[in-house]
Amino acid sequence: MTRIEICDDVIWRDLSDEVVILNLATGVYFGLDGAGEQMWHQLVEQPSLEKALESLNKQFDVEPDQLRRDVEDLLNQLAEKGLVRLKPEPPKPRSR
Repeated sequence: MTRIEICDDVIWRDLSDEVVILNLATGVYFGLDGAGEQMWHQLVEQPSLEKALESLNKQFDVEPDQLRRDVEDLLNQLAEKGLVRLKPEPPKPRSR
């Protein structure tokens, strides 16, 4: 599983029909509308990529594999721009 963390110098705001993401340290700006806006909200509200995908699968009429590719593509773009960090979650201990 992967956790999504917003980088330290990054702020974001909802503006009418879009989300604006800004890295205050670098000046990198990213705007998302439509499906991208919905993806962003789930990614910041859910504890992990898998949980976000579960929720997004209920919102979009698209094949789960296609949705995963779209979300991962968005995350990779955001990570390349220094707006988010992708961190692997440690495996949960097994119950005995």
